[in-house]
Amino acid sequence: MKKYHNILLILMFVITGCTKVSDQEPPIPDPIKSYFNIYNFLSEPYDVAWEIDDEVVEPVQTYGSPILEFSIMEKEVQDLMFTAKEAGADHVIKNIVHQAKQNHYYTVSLMGNETDPLILIEPMELKKPSMGQVKLRFMHTAMELGALDIYIGGSSPDHKALSNVRYALLTEYFEASQKNLWEAIIVTPNNVAPEDSTLLSFTANNIFLPNHIYMGVIGHTTSSPSSSLHLQLYNQPVN
Repeated sequence: MKKYHNILLILMFVITGCTKVSDQEPPIPDPIKSYFNIYNFLSEPYDVAWEIDDEVVEPVQTYGSPILEFSIMEKEVQDLMFTAKEAGADHVIKNIVHQAKQNHYYTVSLMGNETDPLILIEPMELKKPSMGQVKLRFMHTAMELGALDIYIGGSSPDHKALSNVRYALLTEYFEASQKNLWEAIIVTPNNVAPEDSTLLSFTANNIFLPNHIYMGVIGHTTSSPSSSLHLQLYNQPVN
């Protein structure tokens, strides 16, 4: 009799254990996200308020300031509506639909003016540069300027790194040495040598660090198109 009693206890234990496993809540899956670095280069005196699919992005955005934002999506690839508004008003400056992918990073940039606004959305590349190198790309936001050339490390023709950089264009990524970037970044009109016309000369650039990624924005120091030109650098995420 004792033998059967032990078997019964074992069976009860097994049944109880199975019941506990079945009662457990299923694991909650990680949310599907995409990520956005948002920039405001609009030539208007007011701040900008953003919405992504009617969800308000905080805080409101001053000229030249970045916002890092993410969106929780219902599926791995989804169309999202980006809307830029005048802060404190219902006035919509511009909206655009963009197809976002899970775990991808994007650059979202508002530029132009109220009469001719533009939202540029481009994917970001997070892969590290070659060992000891710096990876970067440039964006041209000064709508009154024509195409530009960019020299890195000096003003001689062999230092021309990019040619025909047009307004509202985000260039491809490329790599450069820290030494050359520290030496000089020179911006000229397209097909004009630095000695004939230099729009910007960015020197003593000791903020560049190897194995990092940057975006250099050519534009104005303030939202006024009459303000001076400058080159603003932004750190980008790196995997």
